[in-house]
Amino acid sequence: MTHLNEEQIRLAGGRGSGDLETGARGHLNGCPECAARVAGTARLGAVLRADGPEPRPPSFDALIAPALAAERSARGPAAAPGLSARASLRLVAGLVARQARMVPRLLWPLSAVGFAVLLAAALKAPSPGLGALFLGPGATLLVTVGALAACEPRRDPRMELMRTMRVPPVAVWLSRLALVLGADLAVAGAVSLAAGLMHGGPGDAAVLVASWLGPALLGSALAVFGSVWRSPVVGAVLGASSWLLSTLAAGAGPATRGPLGPLTDTIGPVWSTGPVSLLLAAALLAWAARLVAREDRALPEG
Repeated sequence: MTHLNEEQIRLAGGRGSGDLETGARGHLNGCPECAARVAGTARLGAVLRADGPEPRPPSFDALIAPALAAERSARGPAAAPGLSARASLRLVAGLVARQARMVPRLLWPLSAVGFAVLLAAALKAPSPGLGALFLGPGATLLVTVGALAACEPRRDPRMELMRTMRVPPVAVWLSRLALVLGADLAVAGAVSLAAGLMHGGPGDAAVLVASWLGPALLGSALAVFGSVWRSPVVGAVLGASSWLLSTLAAGAGPATRGPLGPLTDTIGPVWSTGPVSLLLAAALLAWAARLVAREDRALPEG
């Protein structure tokens, strides 16, 4: 008769006979000697467990952290390696070029078509004032949509990996936002300059720029802040609301007051080009950048 080996005895005494093979279980049921050995192993295990808690190995952090802390205190704070001006420019250029690939492909052609339509409308308008009624809301909408597309969560894949790189995620995010906003604002400025010069001169171009600069920056800042703070849907709602208010503010005047005159007079100082709109836009963009810099509020992966 072949009895259970030591491993089978320990297994049956610690976990029960259910983990044994069918043949071993059958032998245990008919062998008083093996059953006595299993019962003794089970009693020994119960006594050891009752005598004290099950020993657990210390964690990796408990073993390594004190040694690392002592090493850091002995070496003192390490100075971060500096970059030369040329290396910094190379890093910025590479970062912007990489972020240009992350921008939705359809954004550039759609924006070009939109600005071309605005230029044609501004050139056909009989005066800069009427041209501003087309260019202001149109340019504001295009700039806001561009900012919203740049902040879409799927533009920031692998956030955990990005946080281990030399360039912080907020710098990556700001480079893409600056690229899209800068391109849209530059094209809108070129359209305003061309239409203004066709109508009369630099003064007319300034009127056209003033029709969209403040509302566009405020609307894009609201869209960016809403996307980072909550979600792209919230950003789109805030951006669309800002565009609607800026369109109403553009009609604030003696000839176009109508029943919404008091409302347009109230929102006019905010949703127009002036210190209030520019300061609000700067504050919202700074707040959004601060949220992106926080690990617990970073843009989620899409």
